[in-house]
Amino acid sequence: MPTRTIPLTELVTLFRQMTDRTWRDGRLCGELCVPDQATADFLRELLDEGQADHYPCEVVEGDPDNVRVGDLFRLCFGRVRTAIGLIAPDVDTLLRNTQVASGTETTHWYVVDRDEASWEADKEIPRRLQVVHQFVKALEGTASIFDARNARIVFLRDGRLDVPIQFDGEVLLACDEKIAQEMITQLKLEDGHTDQRHEICATAICEMLSGQPKEKRFAVLLRGLAEFRQRFVDGYKLFAASFSFEKVRDQAESIRIEYLGKIHKTFSDIQGQLLGIPISTIVVATQFKDVEALTGPARTGQMWINVAVIAGAFIFCIFLTLAALNQKHTLDVLEEEIDRHKKALEEDHADIKARLDSIFVKLTNRATLHRIGLWIVFTICWVAFFFGLSVFWMLTRGAF
Repeated sequence: MPTRTIPLTELVTLFRQMTDRTWRDGRLCGELCVPDQATADFLRELLDEGQADHYPCEVVEGDPDNVRVGDLFRLCFGRVRTAIGLIAPDVDTLLRNTQVASGTETTHWYVVDRDEASWEADKEIPRRLQVVHQFVKALEGTASIFDARNARIVFLRDGRLDVPIQFDGEVLLACDEKIAQEMITQLKLEDGHTDQRHEICATAICEMLSGQPKEKRFAVLLRGLAEFRQRFVDGYKLFAASFSFEKVRDQAESIRIEYLGKIHKTFSDIQGQLLGIPISTIVVATQFKDVEALTGPARTGQMWINVAVIAGAFIFCIFLTLAALNQKHTLDVLEEEIDRHKKALEEDHADIKARLDSIFVKLTNRATLHRIGLWIVFTICWVAFFFGLSVFWMLTRGAF
């Protein structure tokens, strides 16, 4: 019959029933007077030979094959299998495990000298460690690289700054939880200035830790959270001082003026051709002559003159159509560029998005107006051409 995997939570319940608990030679030792039948059954299961590899335990006193209520056992528990959890004599030993220190993997643990376990969120060590894990997670967004395997945060500025997630129990207990939570909130806030806050945070960390030994950098950061917050606040004040609605509005106005000129150019580029519409499509109709009134060579000659006139008008309409379509494509590109600039400003300054909308609405409306104008030009051109064509046919069909 396969043995059951006993969770660390049940094992810790047994540890807490032991008296005179001490840590000797890498093992948790103590005495246990079996209080009830449930504990006797559990101890018998735990001391079964099939569990020896997973839960190594030396029975210094007592009969593991005959566990009864009231029996006294002197037990020395070794380190359980890693997948089950960690048993550490003190916080310093626990934090030497980089996965536990950084929170990159979920691991159950129990610290003997403080009698605290990872699943007890109301206890001091689990609570503080959870805050540090959240702080590390918040710093991930500010770093250039987060090496989860080696529990290391990497910042790239003028050079490379490695910050291994290493600290001891003294640093953990000295960490200001309130400031840590405040910084976590600031770094996770998404209001359009997230990138700027991350950049300010990374700069503050690099300035604060660049002169420290690599293995002590994270500990210095945790000890100096008040200094770190002040550096962050000072940096953000400088950013806020350089930011104003007027500057952003001037930037948006510059975009409006630039693209307004480009939009107007879509018409000015074909302005000369627009003046030729009535000449080449309607006025030409007056150049046709009725071939029915002519005979012989004069009749044939006039027919070819009429054909040449209508052919010229047709060629003009083709070229004007191509020019109008080209300007339409130019408008399409300009509208895409306007939309790109609008989104960029909104992402950087989401809090004043509504106040910038009117500037871009004007540009969009002007582009739409010009687009309608191009379609009107296209329509007039071809309506006038077909009017001329109908006149041509009425005066020239007798020659065919």
